[in-house]
Amino acid sequence: MVYFLRTVSRISDPRDCHRSLIFAGARVVVLGMLLALASKEADALEIIETRWGFDGKVVRNRFNLLSVLVDNPKAEPFDGELWLRKRINVGTRVDAPLVEPVFVGPFARRWVQFYPYVNEGYEQFGLQERQKSGRETPEFDLPQPRLGWPARVIVDGESTGAATGLPVKGLPEVLFPPFVTATDGLQAVLIDSLPNWDEPRRTAFLNWLYRGGVAFVLQTPTTGAYPEFPAALGVLAGPLDEQRYGSGRVYRVAATRRDLSRDRLTELFRRLPERLTRGPDGTPQELPPFGDEVDSAVPYHDPYSDGTSEYSSTSFLAQLRNMTRPEHNWLLLHGLFWVYIALVFPGCWLIGRRWSDYRVVYLSLLATVALFSVLFAYVGQRGYGESTAVNSVAIVHPLPNGQADVALWSNAFVISGGDYEIRHQGSGTLYSTCNMNEAVNGEIQCGADARFLVDIPPFSSREYAQRMQAPFAVPRLQTVQFQRNGDRLTSLTLRCDPPIPETAENLVLLHGRQFYNLSRNGPLLELGIGMGDVGGYLRVGQYNGNPYPFNSPYGRETRPVIEQYRQMFIPLLTRSLGIARAEDAAAFNLPAETVRVCYFTQIPAELFVQNPYLGKQAGWALCVVDVPLEVPLE
Repeated sequence: MVYFLRTVSRISDPRDCHRSLIFAGARVVVLGMLLALASKEADALEIIETRWGFDGKVVRNRFNLLSVLVDNPKAEPFDGELWLRKRINVGTRVDAPLVEPVFVGPFARRWVQFYPYVNEGYEQFGLQERQKSGRETPEFDLPQPRLGWPARVIVDGESTGAATGLPVKGLPEVLFPPFVTATDGLQAVLIDSLPNWDEPRRTAFLNWLYRGGVAFVLQTPTTGAYPEFPAALGVLAGPLDEQRYGSGRVYRVAATRRDLSRDRLTELFRRLPERLTRGPDGTPQELPPFGDEVDSAVPYHDPYSDGTSEYSSTSFLAQLRNMTRPEHNWLLLHGLFWVYIALVFPGCWLIGRRWSDYRVVYLSLLATVALFSVLFAYVGQRGYGESTAVNSVAIVHPLPNGQADVALWSNAFVISGGDYEIRHQGSGTLYSTCNMNEAVNGEIQCGADARFLVDIPPFSSREYAQRMQAPFAVPRLQTVQFQRNGDRLTSLTLRCDPPIPETAENLVLLHGRQFYNLSRNGPLLELGIGMGDVGGYLRVGQYNGNPYPFNSPYGRETRPVIEQYRQMFIPLLTRSLGIARAEDAAAFNLPAETVRVCYFTQIPAELFVQNPYLGKQAGWALCVVDVPLEVPLE
């Protein structure tokens, strides 16, 4: 304003007054816009660092970890939300955005973690701030994630510092996620100090270990002795060099992090399930077990470049969507179409010939368009006999204390459109629609207070995938007796408490590379006949690489719903084993001292959506239980 008044006061010629006032006003407007933009940028948080996954990479077709370090350079606190959006094809938004409430104090920094689902690895992600006042910042482009394998990392604590100069990636202790559901991208952890973890992170680590993780306990770099762990992490303090915890393992290693040469790490990691690639001659061989580098002797090969992959979420979601679709009356729709065409022409033309008044013709045309718009809208969206329902399939792994680690795929079909809140009983819940074709009108909040708020049009579906920790009564299995002949089982009896439900189907057992049938005998399960090796039983050659593994792309699915569920058992089992191609099946070998029991059962109410407006809910779950092949002492 001062600049404006000074400009006006310098005008000596009245004829120049009008032109000068225009120029001065324009300058004031531009200056105000620049000041507003500068003020808006000053209000924004600064992104200091971005970390994908546990070792800088993400795993395909899984929920992955994204850690963002934000800085608040202002004297006022930031209280708002961060929105993570997924994009493909030069900015096309897909899926629903992830929303994370954030509070950052004045001149403070903090890590914010998201759990996006990565489909193919070529997605791009952007971060946007929204303050409670409603102010938004432009979307900030994050580094594109790189595909990798489940990570093998060493935990960096306050006493050890960052892992520099080591052939294995370091993970700051503060970045270990507080939910076991966010650990799909983690295979093994090396630990040489007491991590400064809060209760949720300690629990998540123990659940990850119980679920099948592997921990290597090293000696501390300062004293050369093993770390002292509290009772909450007592499983790491066992005196044995190898200790079992659920499906996981804890190994004590007489070495410090300074002793971790490439050869020593390779020796340690041979105890882990192999990660295979293909050599120059096409034969499978072990992938280097470290971070970014790849040995020149082992050329990098994308394990999915041959067009095959393990069953993705989209394949399960497509099958679930086929279970409930509106049955449109196409004969009636086609009849209405031809009647509409006939009324427009020659109908309106005949009316014009009959009454030579353009107002009558226009009124007749408008009435015809309005009437048939209503008819097409009603008949087109209307199904016949459908009802609001949710169909689901799941993979369930037991956790301690009556909990289970659940991967769930669902399709919600509604007859009344509106905004629906999808929320589940459980903790650490992660949601994604896995949609790579269009943006989804909704928002997702993951973690402790997870929910998926989504707009679903009438007579349509919304499919989604999720991970969660939830109550689930998985039976406790114990070995009663067993006999082996070489690497094959000849006899086995397991005690099941409580018994597996009578409605459960496909009771099978995996030992080494061989599948066996299981028969019930009261509370006991007894070994039956062999059903083939991993590749043969899972029919890897038949299913993998087939873009339509469940049903024909040329027609509507007409089989009963229960048959469609049953057809998903083998694909779910294949995904649970992490098998993507024939080479994976040939290399898979369950540890000799373990058997794995799998069965297909109906989903209990504990896994249903907590929303009474979503009608009838049903589904089936693949339960996977590892059992030590040892008879306990009486």
